[in-house]
Amino acid sequence: MRGKFNEQLEYLGSLFLAIFLALVLGAGIMILNGKNPVQGYMALVSGALGSKYLLATTLAKTVPLILTGLATAISFKSGIFNIGGEGQLYLGAFAAAYVGFTFTELPVVAGIVLAVIAAIVVGGLYAFIPALLKVYYNIDEVITTIMFNSIAIMFTGYLVNYPFQASQGKMGGTDMIAESFKFPKLVAMSKLNTSIFYTMIIAVLIYYLMKKTSYGYNFKIVGENSIFSRYAGINNKKYMIWAMIISGALCGIAGAFEVYGTHYRFLQNISKGLAFDGMLVSLIVKNNPVGIVLMSLFFAILKTGSNAMELNTGVPSELILVIQSVIILFIAGESGFKEILKRRQLNKARTVK
Repeated sequence: MRGKFNEQLEYLGSLFLAIFLALVLGAGIMILNGKNPVQGYMALVSGALGSKYLLATTLAKTVPLILTGLATAISFKSGIFNIGGEGQLYLGAFAAAYVGFTFTELPVVAGIVLAVIAAIVVGGLYAFIPALLKVYYNIDEVITTIMFNSIAIMFTGYLVNYPFQASQGKMGGTDMIAESFKFPKLVAMSKLNTSIFYTMIIAVLIYYLMKKTSYGYNFKIVGENSIFSRYAGINNKKYMIWAMIISGALCGIAGAFEVYGTHYRFLQNISKGLAFDGMLVSLIVKNNPVGIVLMSLFFAILKTGSNAMELNTGVPSELILVIQSVIILFIAGESGFKEILKRRQLNKARTVK
């Protein structure tokens, strides 16, 4: 137990170091361009947290990141890699929107629950197909899920521009969902809505599933050592399939929340890489549910604050993409750096002898 705690503490230190070095590099880029890094970062923080509205905007951006990050975590932990979260999000969003503009006479609770269930079913089923291809035919799920992204995005694009286009004008979107189905706003004029509470409940449930149940333990064992898990009597195929279904369902929920909390209709470009951002968040914290929530907030701060930084100091908002990329680079190279240091230490020890 102590060894595991020390390992987690060591990784946390590495993560903070990676963030620090990325911010230092960002400051260096600002200086080379004649900008003051202190003013730049102060504008970034102020632009993300400096008022009730800005804080609400930042929190609103965490919702899809948390859900898609958790979706990545549960599949990757189980040794099956769901890269198709974007497509699952699109299909889940459309399914939820369809309920919202079709069954407008339903009671509020029934309508919202039906919409979320539709998003879960559609997202889960869309992930189920590549899972079957992987476990029974050994077809690479990375390739199939990436291909499925394009299929889902183009298919929903067709739906909203032809059979389900808005009745008033061609806007690349469906009709609005019923007014009563819209999630209430928590802060006026912002995008923050009650979906953040549902998201935190989901995060707690996924944490409990992954950390406190035998199912979560089996997911982990299957992902870490499929041969050992098979000899231990664990049905690898079953757990890999269920991991993908849950992953797809979470992405579907993320799409439903985008419709019911933010856009109130399905839009052709409802997501600009939200699932991929969530995947990066999850990979940075090694698929830890608590880390996903915290890193989602950090990414949201960077995204929201970057616009204010550019407006107030002239530092391009694209710098934030550089900082994110450097963090990912350092984390990805952590094991390599450790191996290099270990070899140098061994060489030194041999030289001394």
